[in-house]
Amino acid sequence: MSGRDVLSVGLFLLVMVFQVTVVNRLPLPGAGAPDLVLLTVVGYALVRGSSAGAVAGFCAGLAGDVLPPAAHVLGQQALVLCLIGFLAGRVGESYPDAGLFTALACAAVGPLVAVAVGALLGDDRISQPMLTATLPQAALYNLLAVPPMVWVVTRVVRGPRRRGLQPVRHLARGRI
Repeated sequence: MSGRDVLSVGLFLLVMVFQVTVVNRLPLPGAGAPDLVLLTVVGYALVRGSSAGAVAGFCAGLAGDVLPPAAHVLGQQALVLCLIGFLAGRVGESYPDAGLFTALACAAVGPLVAVAVGALLGDDRISQPMLTATLPQAALYNLLAVPPMVWVVTRVVRGPRRRGLQPVRHLARGRI
């Protein structure tokens, strides 16, 4: 396991604890809060690709399934984050310049996938008021949190870029 992988695991653990202890307790309007774990999986998948995104999503989701206050079927969040991680990684591999658009799309689609998986697994918390009030708020909070969260995650996963140390290509060839 490389140092970058250890840093990524630490990032996931930090985000999960921060989500449960701080973000979920914020007195935000409505009943929603941004899903920082989902956005961390998206940022990780954009850098590392679809396979790594699916594995990271599954592991983060499984940890989220057992982390209190889990009120859903074991494996539900693992499946959702695995699907979103794979999707974000696949789109990131196919269209590397569409990172922000991909992150925004995944942030909006994530709560919908969670509701669909919950409905398939027979989650009794899915109701008409939840679909009309809570779901749009969750998607909105995710969309607002995308730019800072995905920027931080991609910088941590990718690592620092070394500027000024690499030769400029057109100057190295003798052109100005």
